[in-house]
Amino acid sequence: MIRVFKFGGALMKDAKGISKVATIIEEYSCEPLVVVVSALGKTTNALENLLKLSLSGKMEELQQAYFNLKSWHLAIVNNLFDNKIEVANTVEECFRDLWDSLNKKYPDQYFAYDQIVGYGENLSTLIICHWLKEKNVAVRNISSCKIITTNSDFTNAAINWKYTAKAIESQLTPCLENNQVVVTQGFTGADEKGNCTTLGREGSDFTAAILANVLDADEVTIWKDVPGLMNADPNRFDNTVKLDKISYYEAIELAFYGASIIHPKTIQPLKEKNIPLNVKSFENPVSKPSIISDDTSEDDAIHKIIVKDNQVLLSITSKNLDFISEENLTVIFKCFSKNKIHINLMQNSAVSFSVCFDFQNSKLEALIKELDNKFSIRYNTSLQLITIRHYSDELIRDQTSNRKVFLEQKSRSTVQLLLR
Repeated sequence: MIRVFKFGGALMKDAKGISKVATIIEEYSCEPLVVVVSALGKTTNALENLLKLSLSGKMEELQQAYFNLKSWHLAIVNNLFDNKIEVANTVEECFRDLWDSLNKKYPDQYFAYDQIVGYGENLSTLIICHWLKEKNVAVRNISSCKIITTNSDFTNAAINWKYTAKAIESQLTPCLENNQVVVTQGFTGADEKGNCTTLGREGSDFTAAILANVLDADEVTIWKDVPGLMNADPNRFDNTVKLDKISYYEAIELAFYGASIIHPKTIQPLKEKNIPLNVKSFENPVSKPSIISDDTSEDDAIHKIIVKDNQVLLSITSKNLDFISEENLTVIFKCFSKNKIHINLMQNSAVSFSVCFDFQNSKLEALIKELDNKFSIRYNTSLQLITIRHYSDELIRDQTSNRKVFLEQKSRSTVQLLLR
């Protein structure tokens, strides 16, 4: 039985979390096991900040932020290991490489991003593999850049399945046959030239699904700091309930609308091979997981609510009141694609086209600059997008009470509400 486990950064924010991850791995190490890990804690955010400081030339701030991140990782090493010198030296070496990378010149910000942020996963696998060896677990650290081949669409790379399958089969299968636990990085890969690439933010789930598909794994388990899949965020809503099972179809819908529990690309590779995906509690490993499979029997039994904050509503109107035709839409969509903006909601009339997306000031400014020559632009910020699957009129009233509705869109099973 081949299993693929994925552990997120929130579970590994300190020495205690890493130790618990190792305990779970150790428990399942008697059977073939592949482990995908994210960067520790909020390391990816910290690396994004380092890149921002580097690109803006704020060297003093860059040095301090770099030192803080390195010190935090070394503190975790100190808390984990008795004989810490070898591990600390390896971590120091990784940070020296990071510093060199931060001081290179790159052709654009997207290429630069992918050369920097993957260091978080490199550090986490390094530390976890050393700790597993301390626990006498036979472990092999295989770089995702050597097994996940992608195109060169930096920050949102697409998988080259042919090359990826060959690499996984040639490098991972022998390790599993030799009873070694394979540990690799989530989120990252490399193009055919060897440049580092990333699969989209929170893409470690997708990495796990890719590996499971190629290896014909029996199951994938995503370990979370929640009991399982919930029908809404317990921090926002009262009376939330755990979803014992949902179908691949329902999971894809939820991921598309922004459910943070699963990366949108994760489900398709699993559905293709009918591999179940378990979402399991890290705090209570013996509890029953939520299961995503081909079983659709409970999809509409419980409503699900997804909330996305900090949204922009951009309304695009033809300056001469031409129809928003296919030609105009082609221009608009090309601008969104060029600036790597994902559209969360769109609606059009005869002469206008309204789009909702996540707010990023630099991307918004670049988009407006490109579209302003041909179109009239209006926009609102600081909005909230609420998506309800299997909604009722009562649920809609609850969410819109005493709030201004900027946009509403309904289908048979889903309603989206853009609110302030």
